[in-house]
Amino acid sequence: MKKTPLTLAAIKDKIDELVGEHIHMQVCRGRKQVKKYTGIVENAFPSVFVVRLTSGDDVVSSLSYSYSDVLCGEVVLEPMTPKLSS
Repeated sequence: MKKTPLTLAAIKDKIDELVGEHIHMQVCRGRKQVKKYTGIVENAFPSVFVVRLTSGDDVVSSLSYSYSDVLCGEVVLEPMTPKLSS
């Protein structure tokens, strides 16, 4: 069975749910260049969303991407799972 693709509205709704959450983010920069970041989704605006980086070597402290970047697969967001303490 063929998987139905997400629409921009569905992507925006999912990112709206992630505001304030810690995430792992993978960004394809072209020519086999993939950057991985850890951060918090700060804001979700009508056209873009902002991620504040929590660690990494890059000087940039926050990044913004459009929802179409997620639709095209250039940006992949994964929520961090809470660690269970024993």
